Amino acid sequence: MRLFPAGVCSAAVAALASMSACVATAPPVTYSVMPTALTPVDADHNKARDFGRVFCSTLTHFKDPDGHAWGDCAKYIEIAEPPQAQPPLATPYRFLLVGGFGGDCLKDVRAFGPSIAHLKDAHQIAIEYFAVAPYASSEENGKSIAKHIDEGWAGDKTHRYVLLGYDKGAADLLEALRVLEATPTKVAAVVTIAGLVGGVWLPEDVRALMQPEHPWVAPSCPGNVKDGMASVTRDVRQSVLRASPLQVPGYSIVASSALADTSAALRPMWKRLSVYAKEQDGELVAWESVLPGGRYLGTARADHWAIALPFDEAPHPVKSPRAIKAIDRNRFPRDALFEAIVRFVSADLPAAEPAGR
Repeated sequence: MRLFPAGVCSAAVAALASMSACVATAPPVTYSVMPTALTPVDADHNKARDFGRVFCSTLTHFKDPDGHAWGDCAKYIEIAEPPQAQPPLATPYRFLLVGGFGGDCLKDVRAFGPSIAHLKDAHQIAIEYFAVAPYASSEENGKSIAKHIDEGWAGDKTHRYVLLGYDKGAADLLEALRVLEATPTKVAAVVTIAGLVGGVWLPEDVRALMQPEHPWVAPSCPGNVKDGMASVTRDVRQSVLRASPLQVPGYSIVASSALADTSAALRPMWKRLSVYAKEQDGELVAWESVLPGGRYLGTARADHWAIALPFDEAPHPVKSPRAIKAIDRNRFPRDALFEAIVRFVSADLPAAEPAGR
């Protein structure tokens, strides 16, 4: 499957000959994960090598949960670069994270929870986690996020937001940007991490993962699991992408895992998704997790849960025998990844923003 910039290939629809001519003149795709619905990522927006350098440099300062070095950086990211000395971490922005589908229904686990704690303890950088309704539509959650941003901006007009969205949190944030007024004044950038940007191929499979009988789902969780699924189908999400171009710089890192490196709970969906794409993480197709027009930060070698959800660090009862058997490929240096995202975006944004901003 090959996608081309808008307008370049419009004549191809009319005739096969026109298509052939278009293919001959289209700029090459410059990275290995295909982009989402609208346009390929050009060389200027492909930051995978630069981000890989920051990630590999950050990784050297972390230990795994057993106290050992994480080892070769190339085990965790597609493009690894030799580590370099990093400056002290500082940022003029405030960061707000929105988690994934049913995120607050997980037992003792929250997306990047330990990573947020590390940044506060080690670098005095506070990352705000905004809890949206677990199974509400992206449109509904987007309104609550926009309201929260407005309230935060009213109290502090000196630090703009960098919005981070994992899984469905990315779709919720894109909906928030649609309804937020004077967006570039309040928001500096949006970052998606294995983000639900282009939609879900297998919504019923995703819904099944959050059924109350699973050991990772909290018993107090609401039962309206299917309510949010209508807003994350591929036709809905890609329609939103086409109708609402980003008003601020975007950044995306995607996840991709081999079947053997995917947790047992996600392997059935991985097998079904493999019909559509090789690069996928057991829930999302990687090339549909890239923001159109955004900066591509590369591919993490992790499944959809391992990149963000610290099940391997969670206490009982998530570490029940059933849960351990189902979530058996969860070890990943999330703290290093999250810190690298904050470092990279903070340093890159001044050049990414329009002149005069």
